[in-house]
Amino acid sequence: WIALALVIFARWSPLRALLGAFLFGAIEALLPRLQAIGLDAPVYLVGMLPYALTIAVLVIASYSPKRRGVEPAALGLAYLRQDRR
Repeated sequence: WIALALVIFARWSPLRALLGAFLFGAIEALLPRLQAIGLDAPVYLVGMLPYALTIAVLVIASYSPKRRGVEPAALGLAYLRQDRR
């Protein structure tokens, strides 16, 4: 699900996908460090934080006016080799 969210966030741009992956990875790497320095939060809450932040980023990114109509035209169509030209 995170990969799908990353593709939507990146708007089919490899550079944005790379930056989004680094952002998600940084959040994942930060959580054990926060627990090591003594962050007094429930383990399950800390474990769900990257996923909650992913949802928040998707909501914020979906409000962009440039976001409309960026998807590839063949998105969702099955690729059949015998049908290619």
